[in-house]
Amino acid sequence: MTPQTIKRRSVLKGILGTLSIPSTAFIKSDAAEETSLDEWTGYSICDNCNQVPSCGIRFKACGNIIQSIGNWSENPRHVLCSKGLSTLQRLYNPNRLLYPMKRTNPKGSDDPGFVRCSWDEAYRMIAENLTRIKAKDGADSVMFYIGDPKEPRPPIMRLARYFGSVHLGTESSVACRAACMQAEILTWGRPSQGSMPNAKTKSFMVLASNVWSRPLGWWQSLTAAKKRGCKIIVIDTRNTKTAQFADIHLAPKVGTDAALAMGIIRVLVKENLYDKALVDKWCHGFEELKSYCECFTPERTEEITGVPAQKIIDAARMYADGPGSFSLTSQSLTHNTNGVNNARALLLIPCILGYIDVPGGVSFPLSPKGLQACGMGL
Repeated sequence: MTPQTIKRRSVLKGILGTLSIPSTAFIKSDAAEETSLDEWTGYSICDNCNQVPSCGIRFKACGNIIQSIGNWSENPRHVLCSKGLSTLQRLYNPNRLLYPMKRTNPKGSDDPGFVRCSWDEAYRMIAENLTRIKAKDGADSVMFYIGDPKEPRPPIMRLARYFGSVHLGTESSVACRAACMQAEILTWGRPSQGSMPNAKTKSFMVLASNVWSRPLGWWQSLTAAKKRGCKIIVIDTRNTKTAQFADIHLAPKVGTDAALAMGIIRVLVKENLYDKALVDKWCHGFEELKSYCECFTPERTEEITGVPAQKIIDAARMYADGPGSFSLTSQSLTHNTNGVNNARALLLIPCILGYIDVPGGVSFPLSPKGLQACGMGL
């Protein structure tokens, strides 16, 4: 079977996990010679999207050729998505690059004329081009970008720094949580998307995240907390399963999350519900925050966000009955205008309530001594 002859029904069955995709869909027919070798079954994990824990793979092989990939039913994360099932393409697609290629025809040509070159030649060409561009237009005219996996991030960061460019991007910049992480670090000095509720958590706020679809047991933790009496507030434009589960669902217009946060903070300040002792000792700029949010009355906030004024008041009071924790989105808040500050504004709510690093609140686990995370690369 060639890639051109794959039937739609076969692909659909493979995606659903009811039929493993055969490796013969991606390798040349001469691999059939391997069928004379012993067949065996093995187990591995999928790392296509960096989920933790990783999803399980059960594969069948003949010799050292993988024949098919399917779900590892005994693994807690046992249902592969289309990315996991496409692992065979990463291994055997005949168009996969295995060595450096250089263009021989100008950009825009119908045929780029790629030909194989050595690593030494590739490195020399890259260095010469970077040096030429830097001399002509300056170091900041170059942006360094790192895709996945994340392990190359630290050396590429060093390369950008020694080259002199301030422009660095990763796949997390455009597809994940780099901007949310900036908001977290600017707010309390280190990354944290929140903590699952525990036995001491009395209120929990979900910030633009559909916890129902998150890995690591978030949904199970949230449902157990609600059974214990923990109150759930969801801030999300979407009507997700998590929003339907909540005691209060605040659905702001897209891009108005920061205004909603200011409206909630104003209620906390006016009704003296915030943690004054913590704010006085640890928070810089609180007086400016109080002054800024003064104009975000419940009525004005409703005009901006579309969230009813009374629901804003009720949510503020409910969340203030803590200790409380939260779950922050990985992406949605920061993929629009005012992105980083949308997340920062919402993070200020648990911050001024004193829910940081306290029992029942948001915990900050310590890394092993000497281990430092640098852009998700160690």
